[in-house]
Amino acid sequence: MNNEIITYWDWLLAPFYIIVIYIVASRIKNNNIKKNSTYKYFLWGLFAKIFGAICLCLIYVYYYKEGGDTLAYQSSAKVLVNLLFDSPLNFFKVFFGDTTPENYSYFNSNTGYPEFWIDTQTFNVVRLCTFFELFACKSYLVTSIIVSVISFTGVWKLYLLFCELYPVIYRQLALSVLFIPSLVFWGSGMLKDSWTLSAACWFCVSFYKVFIRRENIIYYVISMIISVLILTSIKPYIFIGIFPGCLLWLVWGRITKITNLFLRILAGPVIVSFGVSIGVFAWISLSSGFGEYSSIDKIVMKAHISSEDLKQEHYHGNSFDIGSYDPTLQGMLSKFPEATIAGLFRPFLWEAKNIVMILSGIENLMLLLFAIYCILKKPVRFFTFAFSDPLVLFCLSFAIIFAFSVAISTSNFGALVRLRIPLLPFFLSGLFMIHFNSQKENVELKKTKSVYPVS
Repeated sequence: MNNEIITYWDWLLAPFYIIVIYIVASRIKNNNIKKNSTYKYFLWGLFAKIFGAICLCLIYVYYYKEGGDTLAYQSSAKVLVNLLFDSPLNFFKVFFGDTTPENYSYFNSNTGYPEFWIDTQTFNVVRLCTFFELFACKSYLVTSIIVSVISFTGVWKLYLLFCELYPVIYRQLALSVLFIPSLVFWGSGMLKDSWTLSAACWFCVSFYKVFIRRENIIYYVISMIISVLILTSIKPYIFIGIFPGCLLWLVWGRITKITNLFLRILAGPVIVSFGVSIGVFAWISLSSGFGEYSSIDKIVMKAHISSEDLKQEHYHGNSFDIGSYDPTLQGMLSKFPEATIAGLFRPFLWEAKNIVMILSGIENLMLLLFAIYCILKKPVRFFTFAFSDPLVLFCLSFAIIFAFSVAISTSNFGALVRLRIPLLPFFLSGLFMIHFNSQKENVELKKTKSVYPVS
């Protein structure tokens, strides 16, 4: 039955949309490349995402053959499009309303019946995909391509921001933000991860532009609001993880600008306390809409239940175990080292049991080796560089905390490799920034020795 999802119509329609995307993207590149040379990666990055979306479609349709979230999103979005033509008024009641039994009664045998109805956060993905499903003439392949383009906007903005702050290593940053294989694959199709990855990137960029650079404030405030709405309506825990990291970025930047050591020591606690107060206030203001993530106790219990569920036999042994822990905050934190390592670097290559996991294992091995190299090359300087640059501190702290939060609530490799993708561009970029600072220090040291030769 899955073979009927991608039809001849998809293969005829997809090239037309890709040509249109190429024409528009080429114009954007040509209009910007003279003033920003990093735009030479614009088309490469965009079409990497499109390629990832197409691969995701083919893998789910022809390899897994058991369906999956991406196919369910597409079929449910198609149902909403059918409802639009069947009864526009009812469509808007469903689209902007709640997932109530009354609204569900608007569907019938002509429209079909959507999935995920009782899961509001998951159904919000269906809502987001519906417009693009309509624009793509209800083609699964084309809708996936369009979603990949939308997702690329956030990733590209993050790349531009990192290049603005570290222009010399724009090639390395292109690798870490645009071309990580699992990021391209899992963050491109009709999945929650495509929307939340882009929203997380947009939020970081908007936060920087509004609170640190203070430029184009109206534009970036709007994009920040949209990003928060997407994150909190689909995966609130990503916002819970990234918002404190951004506050740390802002606060630490203020502290490092104080040149006088005595004043820095005095002002540091005050600035940190102010940042924590803002974070607590934001949590209290927004947590009522977080559902299962509205309190520490609920987060801990949710993580424990999810972890135990993903160990079940119906996941075909594709699970891992960091050990049992009490469903309390203290019990969860006791697994911080194991969970963080798992979130950053597992599955290891020898743990992979299918082609998708093997590719992820190879990627994780390379990431692990590079991290070890950066740390062992100059252990003391590694941590010095990490704490001296607010951006690097933000990237690494968010990646580590997010890795822990994902692995502590996940015991299935298939879920892990998907859920962890928001941390990848930040973690690898942070490592590249530290490596660059280390090399720059070596160059400056050599220049000093050449000016003042040892007699």
